[in-house]
Amino acid sequence: MGAWDWIRFVIYYVSFVAILIGYTWTIVLFVTGNRYLRRLRDHPPGDEEEYLWVFLVPALNEGVTIADSVARLRAVEASHKVIVVINDGSDDDTGEVLDGIGGPDLEVLTRVPPNARTGKAAALNAAFDFVRRQILAKPAYTAFDTDHVIFGIVDADGRLSADAPTFVSRHFQDLDVGGVQVHVHIYNQSSWLTHMQGLEFTIFGGLFQVGRSYWGTAFLGGNGQFNRMSALNSVAGDEGPWSHYLTEDQELGLRCLAAGWRGEHDPDTHVAQQGLNDLKRLYRQRARWFQGNLQVLRDLRRVNSPDLYGIRRLDTTISLALPVLQIVVGLALAAALVMTIFFGVPYLPWGSPLLLIFFIQLSVGPTFLAVMVVGRGHGAAGIVLALRKAIPYLLYTWVMWPVVAIGVWKQVRGNATWAKTEREVVPATTP
Repeated sequence: MGAWDWIRFVIYYVSFVAILIGYTWTIVLFVTGNRYLRRLRDHPPGDEEEYLWVFLVPALNEGVTIADSVARLRAVEASHKVIVVINDGSDDDTGEVLDGIGGPDLEVLTRVPPNARTGKAAALNAAFDFVRRQILAKPAYTAFDTDHVIFGIVDADGRLSADAPTFVSRHFQDLDVGGVQVHVHIYNQSSWLTHMQGLEFTIFGGLFQVGRSYWGTAFLGGNGQFNRMSALNSVAGDEGPWSHYLTEDQELGLRCLAAGWRGEHDPDTHVAQQGLNDLKRLYRQRARWFQGNLQVLRDLRRVNSPDLYGIRRLDTTISLALPVLQIVVGLALAAALVMTIFFGVPYLPWGSPLLLIFFIQLSVGPTFLAVMVVGRGHGAAGIVLALRKAIPYLLYTWVMWPVVAIGVWKQVRGNATWAKTEREVVPATTP
């Protein structure tokens, strides 16, 4: 074979294996997700009264959203709860807004330089220490042991469903469960871009998270995650449970799994958050997430923990390796386009209809299958709904490909600066 033949051979087989892994595991998670949902239907809502719910809200320049967030947390149906807002060195009117909405259920932890603005993990660790030393020492809360203190993380633009504690508590009745993530919705779906973000979160929760919950390997998300205090204590370092990764939630979930805890997802309740209507800001946010995934990949050795074995170890490994598969496919795509444009190498086997169909379904099949979770449980109407959304979502996945390149470039350069997501003003009429 000539040089070009070898290049084509390598590009084809390496990318083929990467796509095949993703395709196969998508099917596996679809099946296990159905089993998990059937099992969950037989599990009634839990008793939230058994737990103390501590809601942590990191807030850096969140004056436009923080009042709305606190008001909605106050509406959450929890018999025993504390709302802790971490004002992390804000220089807007966040402090003034919090002063104006104060009450016995709201604790404000104000951080100032040089400790402030050192990352989300630092803010959460400071709040964890504050709760442990001051909040739990109050007579009203001393009766709750660490197995029955649940930390819920809600972003400043987050709107947690009022029934969340009831549904989440059913998972924590199993003392092996250390963390629970709820569905994430986008509440400002006013454009194609935000609508696709909403669909993206629906797919991530309904396919990947639900599927992995069957084995207890679901990861945590930044918004709407719930952690048992005893689990946090078991993995806490000198600074606290959270580490300085761009995706500190994913890394925390990995350490909890390695320590023997189960991670589960609840599809029956949710947290709603803002979507981004600007592509540049969306790229910035998702590039940070992708780079954070690459950072966590460095801790792949944790899957060798004796408490993480069998199918749970395999699933966790594949989950962590997904960014690598995306990079492989992205490089193969770029190389194929270069060879087509500059060297006349056919991009697809146009002369063989069957082979052409095979390659097309191989490239779009995983996306179409993933979108099918939208119609799960709705019969023929659900299939029609999913097919209507498949083409727009496929286009969205192509639009988001630059995120891979940006995230890789930032990681190679060693640029781990936290790019905070800017908020939009919350209209008073928004539900």
